[in-house]
Amino acid sequence: MIDWSRSEIPFQHAPLPAGMLMAMEPDGSVEWVSPKRLECRSSHETSIMVKSAGGDGHGFATSLLMDGNLAKFLQGHNVFGSRDLKKLTLLAFQKFFELYFEHLHGWSNYELTCARIAKGDFKVNMLDINNLYDVGNDHSVESFLHAIEMKARSRTGRAIRDKGSVYVQKHSRRWAIKFYNKLREILARGKSHKLPEHLQGVGLEDYVRGKVRAELRLMSLELKDMGMTHGYHFTEQAIAHLFDKYMGRIEMNTQFQLIDEAMLKLPRSVQSTYQLWKQGFCLKDMLPKNTFYRHRKVLLEHGIDITLMRDDKVESNVVPIIRVLEATPVAVPGWAYEKGLIAC
Repeated sequence: MIDWSRSEIPFQHAPLPAGMLMAMEPDGSVEWVSPKRLECRSSHETSIMVKSAGGDGHGFATSLLMDGNLAKFLQGHNVFGSRDLKKLTLLAFQKFFELYFEHLHGWSNYELTCARIAKGDFKVNMLDINNLYDVGNDHSVESFLHAIEMKARSRTGRAIRDKGSVYVQKHSRRWAIKFYNKLREILARGKSHKLPEHLQGVGLEDYVRGKVRAELRLMSLELKDMGMTHGYHFTEQAIAHLFDKYMGRIEMNTQFQLIDEAMLKLPRSVQSTYQLWKQGFCLKDMLPKNTFYRHRKVLLEHGIDITLMRDDKVESNVVPIIRVLEATPVAVPGWAYEKGLIAC
């Protein structure tokens, strides 16, 4: 999905009523003057920053800079969303025009601007592309993040963990990748990531449970070098290709351990016994008699009889990180469309 974007849309208009920034020389002369950014807040109580830019010599701005999380601005959340950058940018521009209609109405180029955006005729200066990967449960998500932190690296150095997220190329001016626990983000106390009240309890928390979020950020220098500078360059196929391309630049010759969902429901005192039994060991030969029968009694309450040897194929719960990231990302659920939780 597309998350955050920074774009420049050709649109002649009277400068937005946001105020001005000014720099002055010691002698009192003005060095430069620039319009301030305007916070455009949607009905979801989420916002993007918008700024008038350029000039035609007659006091009118010639373009509009939009900077923000399009998914949150349009949907109220960014748990899932669209990869159609042109459609998202168009919807955001139309929403902005609606919110500031009194100031902007009367500009005859509104329809023309919408048509240009729909064709992708706008500059893209920064873009975030996200995918979600299912690893089963919250403990496995944390195991995955720990493995990334300890072992993953790019050509410029190893990964860095900061406030629960793991970054590759965190300080790069070109591109960076971030991994984090999406469930913990939306359940955090801070307002910046917490779900709006009207979106709490509609299924988003359950959907994101046990999933790793991987986020690629492409910045202006990188986009220019690739020749991908406008919206029409970013088809859904191109976006998928870019994500895979940059994920492939991370060296991830390491493994992490999936945490068994059944084990999480057991008392800690018998979890090790359960793990040994699951791997096919004969516990009667390994445990003291009293311990064996005490653990058997506890495990029987959970439908597990350790006197019976497992004869099914034991699958390893140690998984290469790359296998997770090569898997198909989690799709948008059908109920998201039924409940109107996705901009499309």
